[in-house]
Amino acid sequence: MDEKEIYEICMGVDSIIADKLTESIVIGTSYDMLEAHYGILPISRRSFYRRRGTAQRLIRQRMVHLVEEKNGQFRMEW
Repeated sequence: MDEKEIYEICMGVDSIIADKLTESIVIGTSYDMLEAHYGILPISRRSFYRRRGTAQRLIRQRMVHLVEEKNGQFRMEW
């Protein structure tokens, strides 16, 4: 999954801080480092990590594929 797709998912989660969420997910930048670099962010630390978790969950859900086994059952494959 490329950075553009991650940004689109983050836009769906929170359009105001989507670029910061994307940077945090792709590069691994923490809330404190983002705040030190950009100044005061318009969201609390707790809400930031909650929205980041939501975005990461949506990314994982989009990466999963269903594969049909020989006996007709489906299994999830990443």
